Amino acid sequence: MDRKSILITLAAFSLFVSACGGSIAAPTSSPTGIPAATQPISPTAMAVDISHLGVEEYPRVDGSTSAYPLQITLACQILDVACIWMEGDLFGTTRSIIPDPEFEGSSDQVEKIYSIYHNGTHGSYMNLIEGNADIIIVARPPSEDELQAAEQAELHLEFKPIALDAFVFVVNEANPVDDITLDNIQNIYAGEITRWLKLGGSLGEIHTYQRNRNSGSQELMESLVMRGAPMIESPDMILQSMMGPIHAISDDPLGIGYSVYFYAANIFPHERVKMIAVDGVHPTSENIADRSYPLTTEVYAVIRGDAPQESAERLLLDWLQTAEGQAAIAKSGYVPISN
Repeated sequence: MDRKSILITLAAFSLFVSACGGSIAAPTSSPTGIPAATQPISPTAMAVDISHLGVEEYPRVDGSTSAYPLQITLACQILDVACIWMEGDLFGTTRSIIPDPEFEGSSDQVEKIYSIYHNGTHGSYMNLIEGNADIIIVARPPSEDELQAAEQAELHLEFKPIALDAFVFVVNEANPVDDITLDNIQNIYAGEITRWLKLGGSLGEIHTYQRNRNSGSQELMESLVMRGAPMIESPDMILQSMMGPIHAISDDPLGIGYSVYFYAANIFPHERVKMIAVDGVHPTSENIADRSYPLTTEVYAVIRGDAPQESAERLLLDWLQTAEGQAAIAKSGYVPISN
């Protein structure tokens, strides 16, 4: 196998491990229970110098599965490594960003990029709290379990929104339902609506797929949609990996599941799976940017509150608020929060 093939295989494998929730390497609250939507920010006029963040100085990073391409994009730019998007079908149709196989820079730089893995939202929060990561990029604020763990560690978590994403619902392409109200979604997952016919679909029973506790998408589901209402207990339909809902829906014309827009649209798109509109608004980059899509969410960078002022992780957190940092975020495909 040539060098290019090896690099592509490694990239696909790292994305697969992250999506399965595994690892290779060791504000003010709103009524929904998550920080109130942050208004679009203006990039800070203050310059943040991160030119000294080389391979040795680069902070230990972690994060949500969906934010992995963003993390790689940032590392490629900061470490001055040429990177490219590649498509593959090693574990299904996936897209990932990898160092360009033709890059002629330092092997240390490339190895640093390939050393970056994401342990999923909950895993990365725990790594940060336990001191095994310096900065994480995640799809949601900390959960109650994570806040409790931080409190027990006598630790304050400092987090800032850096990009926009959206919480989306997916159904099989064969399902005639293209739009659904937020109230109906809540009623589906509360067990009050059990058949697609009531929503303009087929006669079949609705199969409600869920994610596991403390996963990024499950916490978003509970805070954004259920808002304290109990969900159906369906242990046979609880999916442990981020790929799970896409796989399940692709084979189940009666299923419904949820994910985040960036992952479903850019990383693991599937020809038999479609995202549906909520309250008449489809999840698109444009509707996320202007926040007209009702389940627009924020992506956060999080550090330990006791991080020194000149630490690499604090400098990176500050840099992400600058125009340069927001431009790097846009390169990954995420919607920059500053618009």
